[in-house]
Amino acid sequence: MPIAQEEARAALHHRIVANRFVAVATVIVIALTVYFWFREASPSEHTLRMTAGDPLSHRYGLAVYLQEEAAKHGLKIEITDTAGSQEALSMVAAGDLDVAMALGDFDIPDEHLRQVAVFNTEAMHLFVKPEFLAGGLQGLRGKTLSLGATGSSSHKMSRRLLEFVGLHAGRDFTEIDLSNNELMNLPREQLPDAIFAITSLPWVEVGERLVHKLGYRLMDLPFGDTVALRNPSVHDFVIPAYSYGIEPPVPDHPLHTMGQRLLVVANRDTPSGAIERLMSVIFESEFGRRARLPSLTPATADDGNEFPMHAGAIKYLHRNEPLIKADSIDKLENLRSFLVSAAVAIFLFWRWQKRRNLIGFETYIDAISELEMAALKMENTGFVDYAELHRMRVRLSELKSEALERAAEGVLRGEENMSSFLAHVADVRNYLDSLLSREPQPPADERASRPSLLHEPNSLQETDNR
Repeated sequence: MPIAQEEARAALHHRIVANRFVAVATVIVIALTVYFWFREASPSEHTLRMTAGDPLSHRYGLAVYLQEEAAKHGLKIEITDTAGSQEALSMVAAGDLDVAMALGDFDIPDEHLRQVAVFNTEAMHLFVKPEFLAGGLQGLRGKTLSLGATGSSSHKMSRRLLEFVGLHAGRDFTEIDLSNNELMNLPREQLPDAIFAITSLPWVEVGERLVHKLGYRLMDLPFGDTVALRNPSVHDFVIPAYSYGIEPPVPDHPLHTMGQRLLVVANRDTPSGAIERLMSVIFESEFGRRARLPSLTPATADDGNEFPMHAGAIKYLHRNEPLIKADSIDKLENLRSFLVSAAVAIFLFWRWQKRRNLIGFETYIDAISELEMAALKMENTGFVDYAELHRMRVRLSELKSEALERAAEGVLRGEENMSSFLAHVADVRNYLDSLLSREPQPPADERASRPSLLHEPNSLQETDNR
């Protein structure tokens, strides 16, 4: 096998492997890009399990509107009944539901809850029988009070409010926990003296019946700012005069009470794509108009920040921002400089590695020097093997031809040694020729019977012609 052929094949093999690797990596990158682009671009149907509390609450009606609009935009919403916000938040946190319309509550800092949007403020209502209106909260001692269904924010907040003013269940009043449906089905004589509820204005499902058919009135609860010191999810809110009636006026003056923001809350593991679709329905469909929420805009989605924002909500809110912001230009410029420097360094390393893998002229120079040293040793010992000298002469020509072919193919380094290499070849050829000139000639009859070297494919003359 010619000298350095193994090295040449190895270098060629490395280049082929590297090119195949680059080609495979390029195909993989293109395939992944196309896959993710189509996955983002192609419409997909999502299903969300959602609750809005009691079916007779105002927010449940909002959920129905949202469900109807979502169906038009490839989003299926399955509504589940719950007692109230406390139960709803617990179920979302546990993963039993994906989304809930619920009142904010800083007492549930569950790490699995994420905020999606803010709809409006729901107000604490205290409906009382007319004869107890003048006495305020203290006038409710010894009376029967409905604080709302267990598991609702109404039950939790009303109990805390009563304890704040010194009224305790079982000691100062009789507590009954009724859902809206149970409340509506009670006979008149069994109705409680006062009814707490947190709902949007006006509460047409139950509140208007309590006022117009059963004669209840609304009582002031001017403790919003005070309660907010202990629970940031609460703030002062005003129920406008005449909200529930004009003759008689109910209330007959602007009524201070406590308000809580109605939030859309999701489990943090709810798919971002589904949350983005939900937000587009909330803010871009007919939902806001049908739900009579004129102030509903994406700008209010993170009001209050009672829970961290969901990743899908963040993505939706930033959907229209430019890919490159003004404050990112400097960072991009620094990145560009770094990438250019890195590219130059990689290119130089590649050139160095490529040249390092090339076969050098010195390999052939060494091989020719070995032929010269072998001939010199033969001469010094006084025993000259002329047949071996002929083989060495042929081998010299083969090395020269092989080196020139490799140089033409670009797989030899050290091209500046070309002239030295050719001069060395010429010197060794002359030396071998001088030794061969001493070869004894056979008798004339023997020379005539022996085939001429001119017709041998590996003869010296043919080699020289090459």
